[in-house]
Amino acid sequence: MRLAPVLAVLLPGCALLQRPPSSPAPPSPRVSLVGQRQFRGAQTNTGPEHYASWFGDADGHILYFGLSPFNQLAKRCEQEGGTWCSLRELQQTGDHLIGRFDMDEERFLDPLVVRRNDPEASSSVWDVLVHSNGRLYYTTFWNEFGSVRADGTDVQHYPGAGSGLNELWEGPEGEIYITRYLGGRPGVAVFGADGRLRRELTMPQDAGALICPKSLAVDPRTRDIWINSDIFYDEDRPVGFDAFRLSADGVVLERVMRPVLVFMSFDTAGRGWFVDDEGGTWVLRIVQADGRTTRIDLGPHHPNDVVQDIKHFGDVTVLATWQLTIFAVRTPADGGVELCVLGVPPQADCPESLALAYTAVVSAGGRVYETIDCGIRVVRAGALAECDWRSAGQSVPH
Repeated sequence: MRLAPVLAVLLPGCALLQRPPSSPAPPSPRVSLVGQRQFRGAQTNTGPEHYASWFGDADGHILYFGLSPFNQLAKRCEQEGGTWCSLRELQQTGDHLIGRFDMDEERFLDPLVVRRNDPEASSSVWDVLVHSNGRLYYTTFWNEFGSVRADGTDVQHYPGAGSGLNELWEGPEGEIYITRYLGGRPGVAVFGADGRLRRELTMPQDAGALICPKSLAVDPRTRDIWINSDIFYDEDRPVGFDAFRLSADGVVLERVMRPVLVFMSFDTAGRGWFVDDEGGTWVLRIVQADGRTTRIDLGPHHPNDVVQDIKHFGDVTVLATWQLTIFAVRTPADGGVELCVLGVPPQADCPESLALAYTAVVSAGGRVYETIDCGIRVVRAGALAECDWRSAGQSVPH
């Protein structure tokens, strides 16, 4: 999961307490498109927790996403002056559910139940990956790594995966890479499509600090693994956010301290997509295999905003930010780069601190949808055909 800056208690691994923005974002270059619409799904959890839309993935027709109460529970705990807020999710049992939204018919489907209310597994689904083999893989962070067919059959729970499994990525040969944020061995776990652990790449730790990997992306050419992280220090220092490039066997090849690498991804053409925070301004770098780089200035952002996800759909890539802005980037075959900015309207019926966006996707019909953590909610942000595309970026040598 792509946590923004965290500030929390220390668990048996890394700290984990998400702190939503506490003040409104400054004006951003949003474009309100005709045809925007909100969709709200029904609560079907048999436990007492109120679930919300989280991170997800799509196959062009169905948007799949985790259903979790974590953000709401942690915020409530914080407001009450509680401690160990990151464990609040484990105080109640609930179903492990994967939400589904049909983007063709624009309606919610019944969620996939991957585990019924179980006192031994009182967590919830956080991240979902649509694998090339047609299965959906998911993490619950505290309890479980598993998979299910897209129709909800053949649920598989993979024993021995361990806790703290966070964000998912499909790498070469269909291997599944997952950041292990929490636990005695923070790093990257690599599984086969059968769910068996193949490699555990433990993150080297600095003296007096704890490095917790968050997001990851695997270069399909070199198999290098890019991760960003939260770094917690024993002394009274702010949380750090260094990024690392690891070799396929876990050796640190590069450490990026400045600028802050907010998020990264690779598309099917092998291009790297890197979002840097350069003094309060986001800059997107699209890096070709030969090192040629296209830089796109995405503009200033609120100090508490963050790019949450990057998804690729044909020649269009969408970047979702926490505070409801979507950047769509088109890279047609002629080599040009075009940008369109979509703005999801503020969710007037939600507390500002909970109306947070997590994943944006593009349907086969060219519409853009986004999951928003305000109950079970998906928003149609607009259509690519309506975008005011403008030329953006300039390719420069490496």
